[in-house]
Amino acid sequence: MPDMKRALKICGAFAATSLIASLAAPSAGASPTGYWKLFVTIDLSREGTATNDHCFPDPSQVKPSPMTATASEKVTVRTVRPTVVDAHEAPNGVPVFGEYVFGPSFRANVTATRSSGLDSGGEPLDCGGGPPDRRPRCGTKSLRSGLYVNPLGGIHSWKGFVVELQETPLGSFPNCQVTEAQSDLPDPFTIEVRAAPRKLTGHSPKLVFRGKRKLNATGRDGNTESTATGTLSYTVKLVRTNPF
Repeated sequence: MPDMKRALKICGAFAATSLIASLAAPSAGASPTGYWKLFVTIDLSREGTATNDHCFPDPSQVKPSPMTATASEKVTVRTVRPTVVDAHEAPNGVPVFGEYVFGPSFRANVTATRSSGLDSGGEPLDCGGGPPDRRPRCGTKSLRSGLYVNPLGGIHSWKGFVVELQETPLGSFPNCQVTEAQSDLPDPFTIEVRAAPRKLTGHSPKLVFRGKRKLNATGRDGNTESTATGTLSYTVKLVRTNPF
């Protein structure tokens, strides 16, 4: 009897191991799948200048005079917990690129620093006259954000992937305004990464995608005209991994 029980235990363990192996192994004819740890780094700087030609900083003046003020902000994004992404093409040609369901959720530290010489209405301080405006409270705000990850392209036209931050602290400065032009700059926290599908499903130990672009815009709000410039640089890194 002890020998029979021992044999049954060995058979049961072998069957369980075979089942796990069959679930982990790709089926015959399945498209290749890449599993990667995803890291994201973003550096953003934006500067704006606002000019109002109809200011009355001195209540006793009769004619308006021009006033100019500036606002600046810097944002950094640093991965503190990478997620695992699954990259493959479905049998019907639909590209799949997203967080692996059994992997860790992505987390990044997002830090924003802002300074401003504008009032709550976006005009230069003291433009409206009266008592001197109080300098806006700006400083630095931080939070931890997740990430949206999606394929770039459609059926049989897979072109890469898109990453998008779920949150930023830029909305945490209610009394520290930027110029209208800065607000009109393109969203810097949605990044399209173009990559050949064979790379995303291949066996490279690491893939690194870097980008840098200049930003500029103009804006007008009432009597205030503004301009803005900026620089966005990013690095998206994929490190080959085995999630099983």
